[in-house]
Amino acid sequence: MFEEGQLKSLGIASGLVGLNVAVMWVFAFTPLSSINRLLFGTFFLLGVIVYGAMLTGGVWIAKKGVREDKTGLAVGGATLVQIAYGLFGAGALGALSVTLQATAIIITGIITTGIAVLSGLLVFGTDHDFSSWGRYANYIFMGVLGVSLIGSFSPAVTILALGLSLIGFIVYLVHQIYTTKTRPGKPLLNGIGLYTAYMGVFVEILQIVAELLLRRE
Repeated sequence: MFEEGQLKSLGIASGLVGLNVAVMWVFAFTPLSSINRLLFGTFFLLGVIVYGAMLTGGVWIAKKGVREDKTGLAVGGATLVQIAYGLFGAGALGALSVTLQATAIIITGIITTGIAVLSGLLVFGTDHDFSSWGRYANYIFMGVLGVSLIGSFSPAVTILALGLSLIGFIVYLVHQIYTTKTRPGKPLLNGIGLYTAYMGVFVEILQIVAELLLRRE
């Protein structure tokens, strides 16, 4: 069912995801776990802009490095993405006990993987053209910026920004899976794209799961 290049992409993405989960868990035990509160607490839009810039810039640099066969550039870009997701995830985990941190990661991993599997079935099980979904994701993320600006003055609105971000990353994940399906000859580029999209969904769901677990303590 899957071509060799597609399996390579999945393997690369899985490795990067595993590494990133480890990074965020390590960051959760350091002062870095308070960066979320500093950024979003100061001015909510600031946090969105900082993380958005890190992710966008990191992915662009990583893919540029791959295309130009510049290993240092590719590694540097991927590292920036790892740090961005690591810091964001650590902020969600930091307030939990070690046991609950593990629970949150496991629950989030199951939910996110379930979403990824359903997205994969949607793409590989149909002949629908999802090439435009990358553009749709960008529109949604622009909406997140607008809602976040409002949320900076009205905190109750920030939950809408979280919901839009999650939807945006799911749409982006579908697009990346479609790209992997239609262009299997670029496993490294596809792997980076799959990893970025999956982790985007992961950290958004992690925030929700961590908050629910914190309320039950």
